[in-house]
Amino acid sequence: MILFKGRENRFLIQLVIGFFFFCYIAHRLNWIFIYFSLALFLAYFFGPLYRLLTNKGVHKAIAVLSIFIIIGAFAFLIIFFLIPNVLNELNVLYQEIPGLISSYQNIIFSFEPIIANFMDPQNIELFLRDLFSEVQSGLLSFSKTAILGLSTFVTNFSFGIVMVPLILYYLLVDIDLFKDSLLVLVSKENKKDFREVVLEVDRILSKFIRGRFIVCFIVGFLISVGLYFLQVDFYIIIGVVSGILNFIPFLGAIAGWLLSILFVIGKPWWFLILLTVLFVGVNQIEALWLDPKILGRELGLHP
Repeated sequence: MILFKGRENRFLIQLVIGFFFFCYIAHRLNWIFIYFSLALFLAYFFGPLYRLLTNKGVHKAIAVLSIFIIIGAFAFLIIFFLIPNVLNELNVLYQEIPGLISSYQNIIFSFEPIIANFMDPQNIELFLRDLFSEVQSGLLSFSKTAILGLSTFVTNFSFGIVMVPLILYYLLVDIDLFKDSLLVLVSKENKKDFREVVLEVDRILSKFIRGRFIVCFIVGFLISVGLYFLQVDFYIIIGVVSGILNFIPFLGAIAGWLLSILFVIGKPWWFLILLTVLFVGVNQIEALWLDPKILGRELGLHP
């Protein structure tokens, strides 16, 4: 039984057992776990602001209240502007999917004489009709699921309006105590080194996540505004998708551009150029200004 000897193996076994126990508890608690996770993320995100305010002599309650006001302003925009508009656009998209699919189908069928030189026209038409039928069915199913899922989330999260601020308050006030309590798992001789390493990793990781989220928010906002002025349908959905996927560099801009192209099929060629200029421009703003100013400053890295 050599496998179970030694401190490292015992720790590994305890870690695996703890992981499965954590997954079980998370599954059983369901929404309570979501509330706690959201509060923990907000505490992690706004922790530096809280420490800055308290170090300046601001009372803890006032510092927490200031953070609550900031979070409340964003929550108000999300609940009363973003979510209703996204739901509205999803409903419109759900109704327009058959028409969009029909437009794409007619465009591809227009190239049928050229493709017929290489394949049997009847086989091409049958294949394309089956393909578009499957795509339409998948898109309709996805849109319906997204609408129902978002509506259910808004309904079920109503209790979180009370729970999340309550949990967040104690996490902000006792965040350092919460971190120190993790050292209970470490032996005395390794506690000092472990603490230094964990604090350094925490400092770098928190700054990266914080900076990346800020950049993603700005990129999504700029794309939504640009598409609004270009009068592109579903500009909020495209902006939200672009912002979220932009956590991976370049992916947000590429995905947003492709989505925009799908919704502007049939417009003049110069409009497609304007659309491309918008996404390239936002990408360059991110690369040349946002990342160096926000991520570079947060992490202490050269642009």
